[in-house]
Amino acid sequence: MAPAEGESLAAPLLERSARRLDPFVEVRLYRRGAGPVAIFRSDLAGPRRDRLDVRCIQARHGLRALYAFKPEGSRRGLRIRCDPAAGYSALPFRDGAAIALDGEPKESWTKPVSVIVAGLLVPAVMAAVAVNGVPELLRSSRLINGIFPPWILVSAVIIFARARTRPRAP
Repeated sequence: MAPAEGESLAAPLLERSARRLDPFVEVRLYRRGAGPVAIFRSDLAGPRRDRLDVRCIQARHGLRALYAFKPEGSRRGLRIRCDPAAGYSALPFRDGAAIALDGEPKESWTKPVSVIVAGLLVPAVMAAVAVNGVPELLRSSRLINGIFPPWILVSAVIIFARARTRPRAP
């Protein structure tokens, strides 16, 4: 039987199948051990299509680091490092695998800036009041009566220094 006029013998070979050909992994994403906050499929990339696109996941979910994770034990594993040039994971992943990742969220720059400004502004105001004396407006107030004690300035500086150097929980 000969092919019809508009039909080619190579047509079935050139058509894309309805089946998904791109390799992928199913990712369960946790944030600092809580969650999962997101469950999604991530396409594998790289030269052999077996690497996770770490930079893309970090950018999409606002994370600064990704770690391997065991949800049943709530234990964070090794950090998933990425290739500096391409942004793909250093380790390969199997097509169709289900993985759990724990992410460390990016911190906002406004919080540390506001703490630094408040930490510098409060002692500066206290020092100005201690050196120049209490203004008449504040002296007549019931809140501040008398001369500003210098031990309050020292206490504020110590508390600020302790708050800045306190270790954070992982």
